[in-house]
Amino acid sequence: MNLRPKEPKDLIVESAVIPPNIHVDVESAIEGGTRRLMLSDNPETLTHVTVPTEQATLWHDVVRTTTRTVKHRIFGWHYNKIGRPVKLGITVENKGTAQLEVRHIERALEIVPEDGNWIIDVGQSIAKSCLAGTMKRLKPADRHKFGKGTALLEEFELPEGSLAGFIYDLTVEYAEGHGTLDYVIRTVVSKDTKTDLRDIHMDALPPVPPPQAHPRGVWPFSETNARMPEYVVGQSANYRACATKKLNGETPVDLLFTGARSELGPALDNRGQFGTIYNATIPILNHSSERRTVRIYANPRGGAFAGSVRVDGHVYGIPLLQDNTKVCRLADISVPPGKTSYSLSFMVAGSATTPLGIYVITL
Repeated sequence: MNLRPKEPKDLIVESAVIPPNIHVDVESAIEGGTRRLMLSDNPETLTHVTVPTEQATLWHDVVRTTTRTVKHRIFGWHYNKIGRPVKLGITVENKGTAQLEVRHIERALEIVPEDGNWIIDVGQSIAKSCLAGTMKRLKPADRHKFGKGTALLEEFELPEGSLAGFIYDLTVEYAEGHGTLDYVIRTVVSKDTKTDLRDIHMDALPPVPPPQAHPRGVWPFSETNARMPEYVVGQSANYRACATKKLNGETPVDLLFTGARSELGPALDNRGQFGTIYNATIPILNHSSERRTVRIYANPRGGAFAGSVRVDGHVYGIPLLQDNTKVCRLADISVPPGKTSYSLSFMVAGSATTPLGIYVITL
């Protein structure tokens, strides 16, 4: 029997006094992974102003390639204030003549009312499922294989005053033959819940500008591979991942998911790296001749934080850390003399605030 992993357990919240002079910016970062990221989070709040028509495309990914297989991730975050239930869905329009196939569909979908705990019940829930590989295998509403036309992957009603957060991972490939894959993936909405979402083919809605400028875009990667400055055993350091600005006010090197780098526009920066996997490597230098124990914590630096983390092959939930006086222990590692390194991966929960401090001390 093919048993899927259980949902990860949360780590424990602790209190700590963090020295004010140990904060360090990320040293370098490059894009990682080959799964495309489509981030649908603007317009985040659906109203008659932000959605002026009866039906609309919230966001989309347009692909035209001779590559046989394309992997996708769709991250969505939408809040219904239309005044009545609406219907949301994910569609794939095949604009080419060759048959394509949508395979390996997995998704995490959470819908909660406006008085719910969005950061935990939605954001952390889907971040844990995605990083741990426990998302639900989804049978699409329409056939896996189809020719020219539009197929519905899934649709659902979103009650008035409720938020939907979701991640879909899927693969699009040739069903037969060769040529050019030519298709559009859309997150769509209808104020009439009886509407056939397959008929919605219009361009995406314009983004809502600041101060409600939530992120959106399409990037050909969905991971950040970041390297921190070297940690010297015996000292303390708090590395600022997913920061809006560096300590000197410049642009952080790990801000890779920018509107300018999006393959489609108009897009806005994904500063919180929502829907992405952040891989952090910490080089470690132990000057002594003995093994030392180094402890690594998660520590919010911009406000309330939650998410998920993978350490030593295990995935855990990063619980709600309300402010920068809170931490949760990620790992204790035994460090030999000389130079080594340690790597971990995390996902930021929707509604969380960044940067995330990766706080390192020696016991």
